[in-house]
Amino acid sequence: MAELIGHILDVIKFISRNASKYLKFQRKFTEYVDDFNQAQADLRAKEADFQQQLEDEHHFGKMPKQEVKRWFEKVEQKLGHAQHVEDKISKGKYLFRSCLGKLVDEATQAMKEVVNDPSTIEVNLPTPEVVVATNVREEIYQYLMGDAVGLVGVWGMGGIGKTTIMKDKFRKLIWVTVSQVFDIRKLQKDIASQLERNLSDDENIIVRAGKLSEMLRGEMRYVLILDDVWRSFSFEDVGILEPITTNGCKLKVKVPCFSMEEAMNLFLSKAGQDMLPNPTLESLMELAVRECGGLPLAVVTLAGCMRGKSDPCMWEDAIEELRGNIRNINDMEDKVYGCLKFSYDRLQRIDQDCLLYCALYPEDDVIDKDEIIEKWMEEGLIDGMGSRKAMEGSGHSILQKLEENCLLERVQDRSCIKMHDLVRDMALHITRKRFLVKAGMQLEEVPNMEEWGEDLEKVSLMCNSISTIPQTMKCLKFPKLTALGCWNLRSLPCLSKLQALKKLDLGGSGIEKIPQGLEMLVNLRYLNLKRTIRLTGIPTGTLSKLCRLQYWAVHFKLESAEELRELNKLEVFEDWFHNVCGLNTFASKRKTLYKLSILVSEITSVRPLVFSNVVRFKGIKIDVGDEIILPYGIKELSLLECRGVRSINDIGLRDATDLKKCELRGCSELESVISSHCDQLQKLESLDLIELENLKVIVEVGAGESSVGRFSSLKEITLWNCDKIKKLFSADWVLSNLEVMDVRYCSELEEIITESEKKRLGSSNDTFKFPFPKLRRLELGKLVQLQRICSENGVMGCDSLQSITISDCPKLKRIPLYLPQLEIDDEGKLSPSNSLQRIQVYPIDWWEAVEWEHPNFNIKNVVRPLKEIW
Repeated sequence: MAELIGHILDVIKFISRNASKYLKFQRKFTEYVDDFNQAQADLRAKEADFQQQLEDEHHFGKMPKQEVKRWFEKVEQKLGHAQHVEDKISKGKYLFRSCLGKLVDEATQAMKEVVNDPSTIEVNLPTPEVVVATNVREEIYQYLMGDAVGLVGVWGMGGIGKTTIMKDKFRKLIWVTVSQVFDIRKLQKDIASQLERNLSDDENIIVRAGKLSEMLRGEMRYVLILDDVWRSFSFEDVGILEPITTNGCKLKVKVPCFSMEEAMNLFLSKAGQDMLPNPTLESLMELAVRECGGLPLAVVTLAGCMRGKSDPCMWEDAIEELRGNIRNINDMEDKVYGCLKFSYDRLQRIDQDCLLYCALYPEDDVIDKDEIIEKWMEEGLIDGMGSRKAMEGSGHSILQKLEENCLLERVQDRSCIKMHDLVRDMALHITRKRFLVKAGMQLEEVPNMEEWGEDLEKVSLMCNSISTIPQTMKCLKFPKLTALGCWNLRSLPCLSKLQALKKLDLGGSGIEKIPQGLEMLVNLRYLNLKRTIRLTGIPTGTLSKLCRLQYWAVHFKLESAEELRELNKLEVFEDWFHNVCGLNTFASKRKTLYKLSILVSEITSVRPLVFSNVVRFKGIKIDVGDEIILPYGIKELSLLECRGVRSINDIGLRDATDLKKCELRGCSELESVISSHCDQLQKLESLDLIELENLKVIVEVGAGESSVGRFSSLKEITLWNCDKIKKLFSADWVLSNLEVMDVRYCSELEEIITESEKKRLGSSNDTFKFPFPKLRRLELGKLVQLQRICSENGVMGCDSLQSITISDCPKLKRIPLYLPQLEIDDEGKLSPSNSLQRIQVYPIDWWEAVEWEHPNFNIKNVVRPLKEIW
C-alpha cells in the first residue's frame, strides 16, 4: 500500500510541476502579450533602421553583403511567425491562455534574440599583411590597458603603419575614419552607428553632440579610434567624452621608421626568401630597400613589384629608376610616392587605367569588387574580351594583381577593396589634367567652370549635396556622365546635345523626372536609375529609341513592356513589371542575359531587389493554365503571397534549368512544391517553405512515378508554419549535400523521413542508415505531432553535425542520430576533434526521457557538456 501511495505522489508531483509552468502563463498572460508587442515593435524599428542604413549605403553606390540579406530574411521569418501568433491571440479563448502564453513567450524570446544579435554591431577590422614596429605597438597597448593614460595620439608620416598598428592589436572597438575633408555631422553619425544607435538628421550639431556623449557614457570603458585625422577639432563639439584626470592623461606616441634590418625582413617576407642564395642579388636588394627610407608601405610596394625577379640586371635598372624618382627629395612622404610611382610604371596599361579609375571614389571609401569591375566594363577598360563573364574574370585578375602589388588594400571578410591615401594622391596627381575629382567634398554646387579643363575626360561628383546642374553649363565633351550618390540632385539640364553620351549613371540621385532630351541619346549603352525613389516613371516612347542599351536598371514600375522589344543588345536588366503580361512580353523573345533582377508585383511599396539573377512574384494572382514565361538563366525564384498557384509547376519552369534557390511564402492555395515529373530542381541548393497553410507534400508523386534524385543538390531547407504537411522527406531521396534542416511550427507534421514501401517490407532486424554526410545544423521546434524522425530501425548518419536544436516535440521518443565523428578519451570525455558544438533542448523533462543510442558509449552522458536548455 505504501508503495502504491508513493507512486501516486510521484505522479501528482510530476503533474503539479508541469502544471505550475503553464499556470504562470495563465496568470500573467496580459504581461506576456505586452512583452510580445514590445519585442515586435523593437524588431520592426530595428529593421527600419537597418533598411534606412542600407538605403544610405546605396546612395553612395555600395551594395549589401549576403549576410545583410540573411539578416533581413531572418527578420521576415520572425515577424511572419509573430503575425501567426498574433492571429492566435485574437482568436484565443480564456481557458487556453496557458498554452497560448507559452507560444507568445517563445515568439517574444525569438524576436529579442534577433534584436540583440551581437553580430549586427561587431566591428571586424581588416588587418593588412604589413609588419609594424612591435615595441611601439606594445607600448600603445600597455598605455591603453592601464589607468594612467586615457588619450593616446599616434603620429607619423604617411605610409609608416599607424593605422596598421591599431588594427593589428584591437579587434572589437569603436573605429571611425575622419579623412581630410572634415564633416562633423558625418563623424557623429559614424560613431553612433558603431554603437548601433541613430542620430536625427533634423537636429543641430549641439543637440546631436549631447546625445552622442550620453551614448558613449553608457558604454563605460571603451576604446575609440579616430583614424586618418588631418586637422584639430574639439571633442566637445562632436560629443566625444575627453578623458579627465580621474581616468587618464594625454600622450603622444611617434611611430618611427624601420631600421634597415626590419625593412629587409619585411621585404623578404613579401618577395620570398628563395631569392637570397645569390649574394649579388642580396646586395642589390639591400640597395633597393635602402631607397625606401624605412617606410613600410614603400617596402611592401617594392616587394610586390619585384617579387620573382631574379635577373641582377633587372634589379640594377630598378635601383636606378628608384633613385631617379626620388632624387633631390628630402620629404620622406615623397619617397613613398617615388616607390609607388615605380610600382605603377611597371604595370600594364590596362592595369594602370583600372587603378586610376579607383581614385574617382571618395577618400577612404570601401569599394565593392563586383561594383568596380562592372564600372571598368562599362568604361571600356576591359573591353574586347568576348563575353561579360570573360571580362568579369579579367577584372578579378586585375584586382588580384593590384592587391599583390600593394596598390590596393584587401578588406578582410568582405569582397571589397580600399585605396591607401598616398596611392590615391599619386593617382590624382597622374590624372590631374584628365580627371576632375570632387567626390565626398560636401559640395552643394557644381565646381566653377574654370576647373573644367579642355582635356578633361572624367568628372567625379560622387557623394555630394549638389541639388541642380545649371542649364547654362557648357557642353561636356566626354562620353560618360556619373552623378552616383548625389542624393540632393533634383534635376539635370537638357541632354539633347550630348548625343555622343554612352553612359548615364544617376543611381542613388534625387532626380524627380527624366531629363529632357534623354530620347536623343542614341549612342547610350548604360543607363542606371536604381534607387531614384523620387522618380516614378519614364515617358512613353523614350525607351524604344535607346536601341543600343546594354545595361538597364530602374526601381520603378515599367508601365509598357512593349518598348523593351527594341532593346536587343541588353546584357544586364533590372526592372519591375506590374503584371505577368509585362514579364511575358519581355521574356518571350529574349536571349540569355548576363545578369537580371525582376520583380512582378501589383503592390506599390515593396523593397527593390538588389541581388542578381532573381525573379520574384509578390501579391499577384496566378491561375492554373496561365502562361508564364521565365527568362533563361534565372538562379532564384520567389513566390510571395501569390494567389491561385497550387504548385510551382503552374508557372512553367521549362527554362529555369539553373535554379539554385526557391522561396515560397504566404501562398495560401499552394498544395505541393512540384510534381514528380518536374526535372528543373535537380540543381536547387536552397528551399524556403514558409506560411503555406495548405501545403500537404513537397513532391506530388503520381502512380508509378518516382521522386528519386529530385533534390540531390539541396543544401538548405526551411519549413515554417505549414500546418497540413504530415511527412517531409521520402526515404529514397538522395540528400547527400544537405547542410541545414530547419523545421518549426508545423502542427500536423508526424515524420521527417518516410520510408519507401520496399524498406517497410524488409526485416525488422535490419538497420537502415539514411546518409546525411554534410548536415551541419538540425533544428526541430514546436512540432507537437512529430512522432519520429525516421522508422524505429532507422538512423541518420550525420558525419558533420555541429548544432542540434530540438524543442517542444513532446511525442518524439527517440533521437535516431548516428554521429560517427564522436570520439571520447580515456576519461570518457569528448575528443577536441569533435565537430559537434552545441545541443539545445526543451523541455528538460523531455530530454531526460528521450532515447538516444550509440553503439560504443552512453551518448547522452558524453554530450552533456554541450547541452543547453533553450
